[in-house]
This record gives sequence, C-alpha cells and structure tokens, in this order.
Amino acid sequence: MKTKSLILLMSMILTISTFAKKEVIVGGYEFPPFVILKNNAPSGMTIDLINALNQFQEKYQFTFKPTSAKRRYLDFNKKKYDLIFFENIIWGWQEEPIEPTKVILNGGEVFIAKAQPDRDETFFSTFKGKTILGIVGYHYQFANLVTDKDYLSKYFNMRLGNNHEDNIKNVVTRKEPTIAIVTKSYLNLFLNQNPKFRDKILVSKKFDQVYRHTILVRKDNHPTTSEMNSLIDNLRKNGKLDEVWKKYGKEKKTSALRR
Repeated sequence: MKTKSLILLMSMILTISTFAKKEVIVGGYEFPPFVILKNNAPSGMTIDLINALNQFQEKYQFTFKPTSAKRRYLDFNKKKYDLIFFENIIWGWQEEPIEPTKVILNGGEVFIAKAQPDRDETFFSTFKGKTILGIVGYHYQFANLVTDKDYLSKYFNMRLGNNHEDNIKNVVTRKEPTIAIVTKSYLNLFLNQNPKFRDKILVSKKFDQVYRHTILVRKDNHPTTSEMNSLIDNLRKNGKLDEVWKKYGKEKKTSALRR
C-alpha cells in the first residue's frame, strides 16, 4: 500500500511539474499609458498585455516588476527582469544582450504649451527663451537622445521630473514660456479624463519622435523573440490585442511610423 501511495504521489508531482508555467519577469517604468504607477499599483497597457498573455497560453507566467527609466539598464544587467514591453533598441540598448521583436505598436511624442490667442504652431519652431519640461531618463530626439540631466539643463533649459501629469498641468500654470514633451497617447487619455484642459493646451502638429514599439527580449533565454512574436500574433488573431489598443485609444495598424 505504501508503495502504491508513493507511486501515486510521485505521479502527481510529475504531472504538476509538467504543467507548471515558467515565470517570466517583465520590467516596466512609469511611461503612461503603457505603464502607470499610482500608489505603488501598476496599471496600463503593459499590465493588460501581461494579463492577456497569461490568459491565452499555458507555457509561461508573465509577472510585472517595476523599475525606473534611468535604472532599467542596470536592473536588466542584474537579471531582475527578462524582457520589457513598448521599447525600442535605440533607446540606449544597443550594447546590451537583447533582441527586439517585430513592431507591436506605433507611438509618438508631441510638444504642448499653454494656449493663448497669439500662439500657434510657430511657437514650437524654436526653444530659445523657453523652459522645456521632460522626464528623467527619457530620450528626446531634439536633444540628440542624450539623457544626462546637466547636459539637458545647460543646452536646452530642460527641467526633468517624474510625473507626466504634473508636466501637462505646469505648462498651463507657469508664467514663463514653457513647453512640455508628452506621449500623444497619454495626452489623449489625460484630456479625456480632464476635459477642462482641452481649451487650455496648445498641441503641436509635429512630433519630437514618432516611434515603433517592440518587446525587447534577453538573448539566449526563453521566451525567445520568435516565441514572443508568435504569442503576440496569436493575441492579434483572437482579437485580444485590439481590445487592449482600443481601451487606450490606439490604432490597430503598426506599419507606418518610426522612431
């Protein structure tokens, strides 16, 4: 009897281990609407995509781990996470052991300022005499993708913070001429939630960057880029990916833009 019980127990253990999902840690930093961190509770497109991946496949268990825009490279090197969503390899990743998937979504960053009767698109044609608001650790095309705070302050009069909502509100309240750079998708989300700001903000027609979001995957690891491409394709085919995009007002197509 003991032998049979032992065999049964071993069989159960093997069965459980066979179907156990491998944990895959997904890094992410404050980058609304892709990652939104409020009261230490993450939300946004990354979290929704993680939930969708966990729902529609049985091999991996994707788990979110917060980092920061500035610390994300160090945390990756310390193997605190395995992959990161909505990134581009040119954002400082060129020397890292990492590979990009196919483009999963397009995006872009625009300039905004306080709306005034005498202001139009020409207000964004020069930054001279203006304060530029940005986010610590972000790469900006107009500043040559440099992230050094002293460099940005000296040559572009940039003031870097950590809160996107504050930057949007500050362009309206600051007395001196001020421009903020924000992700277009987050600006749309903010204005939908705060419609009183629509008439107070001038939005540029030009983009600082128009970019192509990928998933960056650690080399020689699982899931591979090929596996991630397949998983994303499956979500696209069953309509789940479009549900995530629609929730945040994003378009489905992913072929026209670049960063």
